[in-house]
Amino acid sequence: MIETWKRTELDKLMRAHGFRHSKNWGQNFLVDRNTLEKVVDGAELSKDDHVIEIGPGAGAMTVLLAQKAGHVTAVEIDKRLIPMLREVTEGLENVEIVNEDYLKVRSRGIAVRPDDPLRFVGGEKDKSTGITRLRTACKLVGNLPYYITTPVIAGMFEGDLPELAVFMVQKEVAERLLSPPGRKTYGSISVLVQYYSEIEMLSVVSREVFTPKPNVDSAIIRLRPRDLSGDDADTAARMFRLVRAGFDMRRKTLRNSLAASGFPPEELAAALESAGIDPIRRAETLSPRDFYTLASFLCDKITGNK
Repeated sequence: MIETWKRTELDKLMRAHGFRHSKNWGQNFLVDRNTLEKVVDGAELSKDDHVIEIGPGAGAMTVLLAQKAGHVTAVEIDKRLIPMLREVTEGLENVEIVNEDYLKVRSRGIAVRPDDPLRFVGGEKDKSTGITRLRTACKLVGNLPYYITTPVIAGMFEGDLPELAVFMVQKEVAERLLSPPGRKTYGSISVLVQYYSEIEMLSVVSREVFTPKPNVDSAIIRLRPRDLSGDDADTAARMFRLVRAGFDMRRKTLRNSLAASGFPPEELAAALESAGIDPIRRAETLSPRDFYTLASFLCDKITGNK
């Protein structure tokens, strides 16, 4: 089997296929087995798991995932990589390669075979396209290019949640996602991720273990969705109206920035008082739970509930 985590074998494969890296798609291939294993181990895989790998590149991680998971769907946007992926994963019957933009696949679903008991746990088939939206518990894994990191992570929390996600992202992005309230790195994406998931940094990864070498270091992060069954979906929706308004004008006080959320000023003032939040604070000082609490009092005020 071709070991594309080795620079020499990767270079040989790319030359054979006439492949050149694309800057537009942020293609930096990981060429360090220890780091690959950290990502795979972080996904806590078993043969019961279906993994969706985002951006498999030359397939180094795909092979390791296939050795531990029951099924791997490798979603790769670059059609030039598909022949390489097929060559690298030849003989691995539990690997499916999909030449698609993951962001589009996520919105419309991934085609599944009804006779595959591992993957077809449930879902609704679109009669016009033949596509079945996945409603099985799956795990997401990927070395994410910078330009799709936020859409991929934010999109995780729309609809059915994955069981677990392990991503390689730029180190500064990881720090922003993990940032506590009160820091300049804390923003609306921090609130979103920390509200919906428990996030941890598993490892910092040197830029030296990629080819071509990027300009920054990376980090491996793991996101485990929280049990939010006790929270109200309408309250959460109102919460993120407040979050967007607060961080759009983050240097202003809550009294002024939240005015853009569309709620009446008197209702906002009453909700802030009920939640025990000083209106002269700024959005960047509120935790996700603070925002939720504020939204819950605001919902009560608007709906007239006590």
